[in-house]
Amino acid sequence: MKHLHVHGQRFVVLGGELHNSSSSSRPAIRDAFDALDGMNLNTVLAPVSWRQLEPHEGEFDFSLVDELVSTARDKNLHLIPLWFGAWKNGRSTYVPDWVRSDPERFPRAEIRTNETRDCLTPFATEAAEADARAFAALMAHVRDIDAAEGTIVMVQVENEVGILGDSRDRSAAAEHAYRSSVPEDVLAALRTDAPLRIRESWRSRGEHQAGTWSEMFGDTTDTDEAFMAAAYARHVERVAAAGRAQYPLPLFANAWLYTQLEVADGNPAGGQEPGIYPSGGPLPHVGAIWSALAPSLDLLVPDIYFGDFDQICRDYIGLSGGLLIPEMRRNVAGVADAFVALGSHSAIGVSPFGIDTTELPEGEALFDAYGALAVLAKVNSAPPIGSFRLHAELEQQELALGRYTAIARREPNRVGGFHEWGYGLIVQESEDTFLACGRGAELSFFCAEGRAEIVKVEELRVHESGVEVYRELNGDETESGSVVVLPSLEPRPPSDAYHIPSIRRRSGVVRFTLATPPPATAPPAEPSR
Repeated sequence: MKHLHVHGQRFVVLGGELHNSSSSSRPAIRDAFDALDGMNLNTVLAPVSWRQLEPHEGEFDFSLVDELVSTARDKNLHLIPLWFGAWKNGRSTYVPDWVRSDPERFPRAEIRTNETRDCLTPFATEAAEADARAFAALMAHVRDIDAAEGTIVMVQVENEVGILGDSRDRSAAAEHAYRSSVPEDVLAALRTDAPLRIRESWRSRGEHQAGTWSEMFGDTTDTDEAFMAAAYARHVERVAAAGRAQYPLPLFANAWLYTQLEVADGNPAGGQEPGIYPSGGPLPHVGAIWSALAPSLDLLVPDIYFGDFDQICRDYIGLSGGLLIPEMRRNVAGVADAFVALGSHSAIGVSPFGIDTTELPEGEALFDAYGALAVLAKVNSAPPIGSFRLHAELEQQELALGRYTAIARREPNRVGGFHEWGYGLIVQESEDTFLACGRGAELSFFCAEGRAEIVKVEELRVHESGVEVYRELNGDETESGSVVVLPSLEPRPPSDAYHIPSIRRRSGVVRFTLATPPPATAPPAEPSR
């Protein structure tokens, strides 16, 4: 698995992505970063706009980049710039005016209705060259101002590329490429074991080693999407390679995912067609093309707002050997997903979108989770060995902890029900000692000899000098020593019998030690007569 290292130490991104316009001026940057105070982030993801970086061709203005870096340093945060260059969300709304106003030099994509899109065609050489020059200038500047400090830890190249409104670009340059022979590097991707949906069509048509896109794969939307993936990957590779030549920070490209539609009974009714989601982006079913044609990218990553979260994580780990989620939900469901990404998939990091407008109560679970994960990282930086995510459809989950097995269940709410969400992850310190981080769950433990004994449970919290053991938990806090409790953030309704209005909310991080139960002893023998 790929991991991120900063100053020689493994670093997990507990990030937040700013809104698209929050880094478009100095005052907006300062206000956005001020809004993050108390959120327990360690990294901010922020757009850098080609339009503002190069307002006149060949003349670069790095003032906003400098403001981002200096403000991040002031706040003791790391930074991941998002290069909004030729494309952002399938459109070209962040290109400079001198690009937008010259369609002959920088032609647009066209779709089946003969409509010209507000999207540069990826088949235009000059657009790729101009985009690459601007990104190279950005990376050279980052090197000059930040190589020693290391404030910037990664960079995203473009944002959710692909064409909308049709399955492929039908401009003159695109049509010429479609009717030409399939390039050798695409053929090389076909011969790999990496995921590629058009491989079946290729095999069914005889695995020809030469021909046009239509001749080799047929005229289908799958062919169109693979065709566009090759075009976008080439452009992005040109940009990424130019930047890497100046400063070899880790680079990644993100994907707008497709989703399945549902019918009334909740059963899947088929996926969206390419063009409804950006056709040609770095999705798993065209991943082999992206991996082959854009080798300067360290990661292909998903923006996850819906779908089978675990499967999406597995798919993207399979594509590039690591996982980063630069956009995701910021509510409690997104927080539960983040624990799964970090705990079960060893993610490089997670980052909810629109972090600078997240307020209570929506953001309470996120702020609390980042604070708890930061405490955990201070105590032990080892990768987690498991995670759980509990809800109404999944009441309990089993985790393997070396010679022990943990059963995570949703925490009762004291009035006969359960708290809505339970989530967390576990890190192993030694054979019998573990750290748990999360909320809304009770953990019980078993081993080959039966139910494991909970020897000790300690609540951890941040102290001025680091992390301290705040309390040793027992009695009511462990259900008389039978479970490790990760208390929910939801208020506990009072029972009919008693009401204690102000019990201090416990930390979401505990250390616990287990032991195998002693062997059963045989009853004493009857005395002989």
